[in-house]
Amino acid sequence: MIAELQTAISKVPSRKAQLKGLTQVEAVKIKVERAALLFRGAPTAVIASSINALITLAVAWRAVDHPVLFTWVGVVIGIALLRAGLWLHYRMGGVGARHLSNFAKLHIFFMALNGMAWGALAPIFAVHGVIDHAFLPFVIAGMTAAAIVSSGASWRAVLAFNIPALAPLAATYAYTSSANGLAIAGVVVLYGAASAYLALVTQRMIDRSILLHTKNEKLLTALRRKVDTAHTAEQRFRALVESSLDVTLIFSPEGKVVYASPSAEKAFGAPAYLMLGRMTKDIVHPDDMPLFRAVGEKSLSQLGEGMALPHVCMRSGEGGEYVALSGRLTNMLYVPGVEGFVFTGGRLKEKAARRHHIHAAE
Repeated sequence: MIAELQTAISKVPSRKAQLKGLTQVEAVKIKVERAALLFRGAPTAVIASSINALITLAVAWRAVDHPVLFTWVGVVIGIALLRAGLWLHYRMGGVGARHLSNFAKLHIFFMALNGMAWGALAPIFAVHGVIDHAFLPFVIAGMTAAAIVSSGASWRAVLAFNIPALAPLAATYAYTSSANGLAIAGVVVLYGAASAYLALVTQRMIDRSILLHTKNEKLLTALRRKVDTAHTAEQRFRALVESSLDVTLIFSPEGKVVYASPSAEKAFGAPAYLMLGRMTKDIVHPDDMPLFRAVGEKSLSQLGEGMALPHVCMRSGEGGEYVALSGRLTNMLYVPGVEGFVFTGGRLKEKAARRHHIHAAE
């Protein structure tokens, strides 16, 4: 799709975009998406035109000469079949950016032909003396409304149908109808202007929606990249921590152990998972709690900087033996995925443990 967009960019005519501040890529994206909407709405327009032609045939059966009526219906159905064939051709051939652009041009051409066919209905009714039949303005108004629904993504496509469909209707009322003909013609003109304005507003709303969707896609892509990068970094960090011989413990702001590295099992002689959920007071020796808290409080003002903890005795849980450790306590409360205090360290040698922590050797 990107390659097709780049190819289409080189063929974009140098016109001002309807939305200000668009890049070339965004302008092409909007054109391609508009054409895609026309492509999706084409079957609905073909079916609506065919059904309304058959309804017109039934309503005008007694008022209009059959050869004329059959000729008109044949023209409308023939245009519908050509449009259906065009849609099937592009559907089977692929709906890439270039094909969609070509389809949009041909679609507008056939919309104009269809509008001429429906516009011819007014003179036909006038010749047969049924110009004041209530069905005529009703069916023409219905077709112009259907054009907005099925081809609202392109203002030109709607005008291509509505102008040749409504202009003959207004002219016929003005020249062949009763004393109210001019008033009715004026109403038709006003309706045409209102439908043109509605088509323009619809296209602009669709353009903004496409642009917003495009920008959202870009934001989501950037977010996915960041999430993937963060996930990769997390996996790398976890691999480093879990392969390290040092003990790594993460304490929540409440002092609960939320992570214990695999090396904790070797240090404490008990499975690392036994430490999860334990509070600081459960694993840190009472004599070392004041120092541990002091270092923790000091780290609050030193985000990301490790504070030295020369000696501290910890155990895996109640009943476990205290082990003398030395390491650092780092405040990582605001680091996503950590959000706590990280202790990293290793066991003190037996001689150092006896010198600093008599209770660790007890």
